[in-house]
Amino acid sequence: MSALKLGFREVLLRVGAFALILGPVLATPAQAAPADQQVARKDILIIPGNVNIPAPDIWNPYIPGTFILQGMNQNLMEPLFMLNYETGNIDGWLASGYTGNADQTEWTVTLKPGTEWSDGSPLTSDDVVFTINMLITHAPLLNFSIPIKKEVQTVTAVDDRTIKFTLNAPDPFFVVSNLAGTTSQAIVPVPKKVWQNVDPVTFKNSWNNGSGAIFSGPYVVKSFSSTEFDYKRNDNWWGAKTGAYKLPAPLEIHRPWIGDDATAQQMLASNDSDIGGATTPSVQAALLAQNPKILPYSGNQGWVDPCPRMLTLNTTIAPWDNKIMRHAVSYAMDRQAIVNVVYEGAGGASAISNFIFPTYKALQPYRDAASDILAPLAEFNLDKSHQLIESQGYTMGGDGHYVGPDGTTLSLDVVGPPFMEPWGRMVVQQLQAAGVDANLRLIEWGIFRDQTGRGNFTGAVDWDGCGSVVEPWFGMNRYNKTYVNPIGTPGTENVDNTNNAGRWSNDQYSALMDQMGSLPLGDPRVMDLYKQAVTIWADEEPDIPLVQTPSLLLFNSTYWTNWPTADNNYIQPPSWWEHFLRVLVELKPAQ
Repeated sequence: MSALKLGFREVLLRVGAFALILGPVLATPAQAAPADQQVARKDILIIPGNVNIPAPDIWNPYIPGTFILQGMNQNLMEPLFMLNYETGNIDGWLASGYTGNADQTEWTVTLKPGTEWSDGSPLTSDDVVFTINMLITHAPLLNFSIPIKKEVQTVTAVDDRTIKFTLNAPDPFFVVSNLAGTTSQAIVPVPKKVWQNVDPVTFKNSWNNGSGAIFSGPYVVKSFSSTEFDYKRNDNWWGAKTGAYKLPAPLEIHRPWIGDDATAQQMLASNDSDIGGATTPSVQAALLAQNPKILPYSGNQGWVDPCPRMLTLNTTIAPWDNKIMRHAVSYAMDRQAIVNVVYEGAGGASAISNFIFPTYKALQPYRDAASDILAPLAEFNLDKSHQLIESQGYTMGGDGHYVGPDGTTLSLDVVGPPFMEPWGRMVVQQLQAAGVDANLRLIEWGIFRDQTGRGNFTGAVDWDGCGSVVEPWFGMNRYNKTYVNPIGTPGTENVDNTNNAGRWSNDQYSALMDQMGSLPLGDPRVMDLYKQAVTIWADEEPDIPLVQTPSLLLFNSTYWTNWPTADNNYIQPPSWWEHFLRVLVELKPAQ
């Protein structure tokens, strides 16, 4: 039986694991219609975004800090596999299946028949092998390069459709961690014929207004700027030609940048966009009343995003290198107040977070097993916060801020991208109330990613531990000391933020992660290793958990139907992840 037809747990148990600078020689990518042809609104999918892209001409997903959520990851690039949160299956996309050997040191992946690049040339095993070797050769400067160099001994093309990975040590999670989209992105192949002659660390992968960004997905770039990215359907897409997938119905996809939530919400209500979100339950209710064609994902509770919000402290900078001070900050966080203000109480007490895990059913046994260990990490207690700060020699100054023995005011500079402002404001207010002179600096996405990735920050509101959705190891391993780079050196990403941005290093924790990562889910030793690691994490508190992230996702059925709602949950619903490729082939025209 194919591994792809098995459930997530069955896969693990049965296979023993999770298991441009171009010349004129390249053809222009296939297009749905001439650039000057007008496309009717009913044939356009409009998805507003909330991030202004500072470097819109970079289409290289492997440069740390590159923004990929403007459609590159959802329309152009294709992974080998996708992890479906709703079913627990590892579904093939470019690949048809994979197998592992008995000791989980070899993994063989088979490509689907007829895979092609957007210019019509074949996408073969050689392209996959080239991509993996490129990451190994340029580690640690490219995304995914650190774990790939650590894990992969060799990668070879058995034939045009078959790739064999030989690892340095057993890894039951190799496929899902690297080749399937756990959240935002997986490793995606790039065309060898283009990339073999460039420096991937600096290659923008853009020419002729972006049409030269060759990937394998169902859309190609039509035009782009820092405020809008437009894509047109590739009618010669391999997926439709081979019958692997339906040709997506939208002729074009427009992703404009909208600078404020109110404008984006009004676009949805006025049928000027097809996907949106409400910031609060009351806003959602108003939008539903205004436009009966708007469909909520699921009532007022929304869809729980796998990335709880956190406050990350740079553990290389005093006094935040001291775990006592990190605990003091944690006790100063009134998480229920954040839920009440930012979410209008949606989710109630269940929206409070005490660790890096989302409130997903598959993770509940692990949350329950460590409930006593993790409970203090969600406690709001200003008295304890003050006691811990004062135990380190700080005294309260006349202006309401603590002063250290050297006369320096206890302060914390907190950075965040613009869309994190609601959480950031609450964090800073609560730190001020606790006697910390905190301030919030909102910076553009690319700058935020670059600074936090390089460790050039003191505090950040983010989602640093995001990653685990069906098992504990993936997210927890992001704190492995393997990912600690010197300050000023770009960090490495597996999902949409930097691994171990706070640069916490703990030998015992990292060793436990290495052991846990060598065992398939279901092995009885996993839980014991997990509890040992959680105990260390809770004692050190390298990140400050804040709240879960309920997303009030809204879909407009005026022009498009068959959206991924809770009642039709064929795939996770976010439009900003690579899983949206599945939504594109499932959408149906309403007119």
